[in-house]
Amino acid sequence: MSPEGHGLPELHAVGERVWVSPVRREDLDPYRRAVERSRDRLSRWNPVNPEDLATHLGAQSRGHRTFVIRARQPEGGHDIVGKVNVTNVVHGRFLSAAMGYDAYDPYAGRGLFAEGMRLVVGLAFAAEPHGMGLHRLEASVQPGNVVSAGLLRSVGFRHEGYTPRMLWLADGSGREAWRDHDRYAMTAEEWPARPYAPQGLRRLVVLVGGVPGSGRTTLARALAEELGVPLLSTDVVRDGDKVWTLLAASPVGGVVEGSFGSQAQDRVRRGLVEAGFDPGAVPEAWCEGSAEAAPPLGVGPVHRVDTSVPVSAGQVARLALAVRAATV
Repeated sequence: MSPEGHGLPELHAVGERVWVSPVRREDLDPYRRAVERSRDRLSRWNPVNPEDLATHLGAQSRGHRTFVIRARQPEGGHDIVGKVNVTNVVHGRFLSAAMGYDAYDPYAGRGLFAEGMRLVVGLAFAAEPHGMGLHRLEASVQPGNVVSAGLLRSVGFRHEGYTPRMLWLADGSGREAWRDHDRYAMTAEEWPARPYAPQGLRRLVVLVGGVPGSGRTTLARALAEELGVPLLSTDVVRDGDKVWTLLAASPVGGVVEGSFGSQAQDRVRRGLVEAGFDPGAVPEAWCEGSAEAAPPLGVGPVHRVDTSVPVSAGQVARLALAVRAATV
């Protein structure tokens, strides 16, 4: 059990150059030295507090674990390579936690912390009582902190999203503001993950059709922005078959816009298949904004949109939701 009386199992892991253990009281003094030595490097991204380890020591629980990565061959007056907090643990059906971490000099930049991080992730995913029994880990990094983000990718974390104005933090000059963060995550099924594991991006596609002048380009642009995918238009790519080549090459899919008529069913169906999509599941937004009558393509489910009047943001959002639901 924990020497601090928290009633927690001791979780340890040993690597080639480092070993990992729970935080302990005798770490407080060497931790202060490690943080002070690293202050200039760390302060650009996070508050620096050489005394905060005592707070973490007192907070140890199933919902808040602090691991210390230690050098097997210490140097520089202390053995603390880094600290990893696994916090905000939610049990039950979620089994998820947030991870925060710092690497300390003189060990930073030499691969020791990455080795230790892999050991910590292994402990987080291992079943209780030999680990934390988690299913998901998430870590957030400011976009400019490429060293920290590169560490996560090297361990196998995926870039999962972007959160604007996530934390109130000071920059290197002391100016405080709400800072944007990129989110990285990993699940137990992905562990052990290979370094720089493929992102596994979700591919989306929607067809936006209608006669010229029906407002389809305006709708297609709005949908592409809402979905965060490229707009591929036959008005721009004059060779219609090239649109499907571009769609096939896109790792995230796209909004394919054009004057699709029912006579083009076979060509569109073939293009979607070659791009890796099931044509029968691909939604079609058909713009009815012109007096000129024309039927939709009808390869997949059709969503008729009255574009004779401005399409609202709500309509665009609901269309995008239908596209996401169709590609589950």
